[in-house]
Amino acid sequence: MFRHKTVFALTGVLAMGVVALGGSQKTAYTPGSWQVDARHSDAHLTTDGTTDYGKTKINITVGIGRVDGDLKFDDGDPSKSSADLHIYPAVFMSPAIDEEGRFSKSRWLADLANNTILCFHSKGVSRTSDGRLQSTGELSVVRVDRNVELTPSEAYYGPVYGPPIIHRFTREATLVFDAPVAAGNGQTEVLASTKVFREDFPQMVKTVVSTYWPPLVQDENCIVPGPSEAYSGAKCTGTFIKSTSLPEAPHASGGEDVGSRQNFNNLVGERLNIAVHMRLLPRGSGAQTAGGY
Repeated sequence: MFRHKTVFALTGVLAMGVVALGGSQKTAYTPGSWQVDARHSDAHLTTDGTTDYGKTKINITVGIGRVDGDLKFDDGDPSKSSADLHIYPAVFMSPAIDEEGRFSKSRWLADLANNTILCFHSKGVSRTSDGRLQSTGELSVVRVDRNVELTPSEAYYGPVYGPPIIHRFTREATLVFDAPVAAGNGQTEVLASTKVFREDFPQMVKTVVSTYWPPLVQDENCIVPGPSEAYSGAKCTGTFIKSTSLPEAPHASGGEDVGSRQNFNNLVGERLNIAVHMRLLPRGSGAQTAGGY
């Protein structure tokens, strides 16, 4: 499992991110057009693994991404509903690359050399047997890589990246929406999920597992103090989305781990579960959903 380190101080509530929002009864979806609030929406990406040296199967969180996009619900005629979503590493409030792998040069300089974005565009919406809405459409993964060009010299100014290499793969997928719940101030929260198997979409599973997903902070607010001799950097507040930790491997008695067995936890990666928790704002409400660059 990857270990991530936050680079600034945070206060606020530790959250598990994905909240169960479902119900077994027939669901009702408030009709209208909705905008996904990227400041309060997240996607948990999990895959299968094992613990206790392969004896027990577990789910492993490989990353938590930020989400933006648009939804349209028509409860009376589900075929008029639609979903267009983006899932991406939370380096910025909006994606660093678009669906074709294009990027802003000014943003790239401040970002990692490699970037990933997942995209879903519905082609049709219908009801499930239990009354929920399900959207069938195109699920895409776009990965942009840049190799580091090594040019040793005495005047070293940092890594020099080569031209971007764009990879884009698309498969059909079905996204199922649970019952929406009111979040106050005219906002709504909804959970959607889908599952991808490596044998059907190996590029998706491989890309998500190998991508660096930095820590996700919702509703982040940073204040830069005035110039002073005791400058300590920006003071930030927000809600830190924390994934479940992996089981800890046993240690040898006396603190000696030499010769002890390895791979107590193991990532298998036969499937990828995508659970998207979204805060929705009415389209055209004028509310700001992203903080930009």
